[in-house]
Amino acid sequence: MGFNGKSLIVIGTILFIFQIANFFSIKSITPELERAQVLAAIASLIIILIGFLFKQFEPLASEKAELKGENKFFFDTNIPNEVIDELAWGSEAILTSTAAASILIHNDGVNILRRGITSSNKFLPGETCIRSIKDMKLISLANTKFYPGREEFFNFCPGIPSILIVPINNKAFILIGGWSAKCFTKSDEKWIKNWSKKINNIFSNNNI
Repeated sequence: MGFNGKSLIVIGTILFIFQIANFFSIKSITPELERAQVLAAIASLIIILIGFLFKQFEPLASEKAELKGENKFFFDTNIPNEVIDELAWGSEAILTSTAAASILIHNDGVNILRRGITSSNKFLPGETCIRSIKDMKLISLANTKFYPGREEFFNFCPGIPSILIVPINNKAFILIGGWSAKCFTKSDEKWIKNWSKKINNIFSNNNI
């Protein structure tokens, strides 16, 4: 049994039942025993209460979405091999080590890489992507269902539940779609941000 709210409630309940059963099996009750029983009952109830509180704040695991599209890998053949090798390695790492379902890298009006479950339509950055590179800040759309500008990403991957937009420089960004809502961790974001800095250096070295 994993350590979670439900398991704490079960453990607390079992302990409470045991101490009640123990109380009724005792033939002679002393003041010391009464105090011990009261403390045991309070401890069991506290464990149950903590379990309920723990359960209340546990994030609900979102179901994996059934995304429309094929698993593809496209890249701009005009990009130097050194750059393609890095982008291929990094995109594969993101798709296999995080909850990412799709990834797109856009540079100066061109989609230089698309990988994973992706649409065949041409993706054009809209207001959200432009704001990300303008402010040079990562934008996380944890649940696109409630995002009013989600139409911007229909040509990226229709129905994608969550999105990360990670700026590389003032004309390039990484677009990552997740299999479910709230699926990306802070560690994922940190790793991808660091990778974007490496890409920027590679772009600069290759005059991209």
